[in-house]
Amino acid sequence: MKLRLATPGPTEVPQRLLLAGARETIHHRSTEMAGLLHEINEGLPPLFGTEHPVYTIAASGTGAMEASVANCFSPGDEVLVVSNGYFGERFEAICTNYGLTVHTVRSDWGTSADPAQVAAAYAEHPAIRGVFTVYSETSTGALNDVQAIARIFRDTDVIVVVDAISGLLVHPLLMDEWGLDVVLAASHKGFMLPPGLAFVALSDKAWTAVERSSGPAYYWSFERLRHFYPMSSSSPAVSLLLALHESLKMLNEEGLPAFQRRHAALGEAAGRALTALGFQPFIQEPHRRSHVITSALAPEGIDTTKLLKTLSTRHGVTMTGGQAHLKGKLIRVGHVGAADPLDLCALFGAVEMALLELGHRFTPGTGTGEIVRALADFPHEES
Repeated sequence: MKLRLATPGPTEVPQRLLLAGARETIHHRSTEMAGLLHEINEGLPPLFGTEHPVYTIAASGTGAMEASVANCFSPGDEVLVVSNGYFGERFEAICTNYGLTVHTVRSDWGTSADPAQVAAAYAEHPAIRGVFTVYSETSTGALNDVQAIARIFRDTDVIVVVDAISGLLVHPLLMDEWGLDVVLAASHKGFMLPPGLAFVALSDKAWTAVERSSGPAYYWSFERLRHFYPMSSSSPAVSLLLALHESLKMLNEEGLPAFQRRHAALGEAAGRALTALGFQPFIQEPHRRSHVITSALAPEGIDTTKLLKTLSTRHGVTMTGGQAHLKGKLIRVGHVGAADPLDLCALFGAVEMALLELGHRFTPGTGTGEIVRALADFPHEES
């Protein structure tokens, strides 16, 4: 049985990238590594929409989140955290653990953050030194308007830290143009790689904050990253760097606009298919949906915990459900990275079989048929 990943990450890794990572290990201070990193370091900044360097760390996305707190702030600093899901709450926890004074702009799970509420919170707490926000909140499938949030702080000393771990590549992100100061990403989403690499890009304003910070950092130190750049500050994840080099080639071959159109089409098709099968879209207008995952509340009588177990054990498909209070109620269909229309048809074929096994009544082919119709309706670039 072929195993399929349809999660927010890790994603399916194309064989081309697996083979690239299976090459012989090279030494991290060798001439060959210097050449590899030169090409990687040239390829990353355009994907972030920046002219600044993008630093690569052997870490998870959470490591990049913690590094941003450790390097840019000091104990006692006041910060705003924009929280509308699990990963906004993670920023809260990291900031609290580092002794920062945290003010939270909280909105319900399933909503996009309201920039007007962020502006109001800033007026109430004018001493803040930073604001943390998540671009694509994969716990719910909501997308936040980080451009509008950053606009509030453009002419201030406040630095804007964006978790773009899943949103980068899938959605447009123009770090310099939008006034984002710290942008974080990771390998196991749009880059189509296994977990293990984190990426950090910093503006000049962010470097001022780093120089002002008294927080302790060594492995996470941005100063060490800058000192050793373009080489790695510590022993890197060599196999993942070899695969990343190939990933950048793949992204360049498809082109970022086409990559984003593909994800928009898959998100639209998945949403239509779930609705046709009796699910209720979790993100409702005027809130913005991420194209990384599609989330929906299950039909009455369907426990998504059982549905996910059936998918996994009987059909080899791994999907994710709701976190915290949404466990057993929500399904999150991941279609990020290398996923294509045929993958989505196969996934929903498995969903339909699992639903029938759980006693849900519908006309077989309803979901997969909707995917075919949705993708046929989606505008394609003319060749």
